[in-house]
Amino acid sequence: MKTSIKTSAVLATALFASVFAVGNAFTATTIQTASAMPTVVITAQRMSEDQKIAFDAQQTGVQTVVISAKRLSAEQKIAIDNEKFSPQRIAATTNHRAAI
Repeated sequence: MKTSIKTSAVLATALFASVFAVGNAFTATTIQTASAMPTVVITAQRMSEDQKIAFDAQQTGVQTVVISAKRLSAEQKIAIDNEKFSPQRIAATTNHRAAI
């Protein structure tokens, strides 16, 4: 196979460039970021449970929930159960689920 001097020069340049690229790819470099990183020291006193609650309340405001209920009689419980499982209620629930 005969090649011209021009073709040989192009192939030699390509070979040299590829060897140079592969050599640079596997060259080990060290990154010195450890000395550039600043050190931060945070000190604080441990808070008690009361202090934690006071801090949380100060941030969000105190929220009060009042739950009040009365004991139902047996007849009232049965009436609620019958209302909950009435045929009209079951049909409405089924239709609602089918619409979704």
